Amino acid sequence: MRRFIYALIILITALSALAQAPQPPGLTWVRYYEAQPGKEMEFAKLLSESSKSVFDKLIADKKVAAWGIVVPVTHIEGETYTHAAYVTVPDWAALEAMISAFEANDAKMPPAEMKKLDDAFMAALKPGSIRDVILRHLSQAPLATAPPTTRPKYIGVDTYVIKQGRGMDAVGLFNEWGKPLFTDVAAKGKFGPWGLSMQEIQTRGDWTHMIWYFMNDLSAVDQLNAGTMALDPMKLKGYDVRLRDMSEPEKHRTSILRIVYQAP
Repeated sequence: MRRFIYALIILITALSALAQAPQPPGLTWVRYYEAQPGKEMEFAKLLSESSKSVFDKLIADKKVAAWGIVVPVTHIEGETYTHAAYVTVPDWAALEAMISAFEANDAKMPPAEMKKLDDAFMAALKPGSIRDVILRHLSQAPLATAPPTTRPKYIGVDTYVIKQGRGMDAVGLFNEWGKPLFTDVAAKGKFGPWGLSMQEIQTRGDWTHMIWYFMNDLSAVDQLNAGTMALDPMKLKGYDVRLRDMSEPEKHRTSILRIVYQAP
């Protein structure tokens, strides 16, 4: 939400148990913000404290799977945001419930308190700096995957421009290349959840698809690189040729985000 995820259900022997297995969340709303210079820490605290009680209730009611606040570690040319908030939900009905919950919370707030909060946000944020992306998750780590041994501190993000009509090719390549690689790296305990997503609503023109992965610490990047280099060279070359054919390689970007707040 410029104000940032779990895809196949784990195989089990009983069909009835498979039918009852929980589905991973389908959408994530990411909102990007640009804080005023010198107001970065103040803004992060304001955003988390003003949202926490509503999100805690939404998580308890299973309307929201997770939410958090991140800041960029690496900076990309043209990107000026200082913070991003992500909210992961099952579907659009859950997004409607989320919006309604915040509207109801605002309606209960005394006018003087609401004005104080609005004034604080206006003082901390650059006018007109809020931007949104809504992601549809196409392939993800299974919910039954063991979580990392400690809470993630970073999110790696790779964005791509996939050519029109090649979306299914991108999913197929990810499932063949990225999915087993990420599964192997996640088994080491510092990596995950992860997934491939696309823009559900086209709000940005500089990318169409995103690969994202949560990391306990940056040594997970070493593990990911080692896993990639351990692949058969001819197979790896074939994957790269396919990716270049279905995308615009010069528009690929990688960024690392640091998580400053997350729940649950």
